[in-house]
Amino acid sequence: MSGFVNPLARKQNPGYPQAVAALKAETRRLLRLPDDVTVSVTELACRDLGCPDIETVIGILVAGAGPRIGKVHKTIPEVTPADLAAAFAPQP
Repeated sequence: MSGFVNPLARKQNPGYPQAVAALKAETRRLLRLPDDVTVSVTELACRDLGCPDIETVIGILVAGAGPRIGKVHKTIPEVTPADLAAAFAPQP
């Protein structure tokens, strides 16, 4: 029996699943998030003028509250703990 392969599915770049898991774990550690909080990590391409080519968007989803969003203008594997801290630093 052979498995179905979706020809339209995005190709997974090597190292991305591990990088996503590490970024989620670092977000939880940095923000001291409990296990019941959802952390979403997405990489988006932007084609608008003046927009970076790629950005990583980290969403913190807490029941009963609005989402908290951090953005880093790098690919997922390039995001560092310092980038993450800056993305979620309080804004003046």
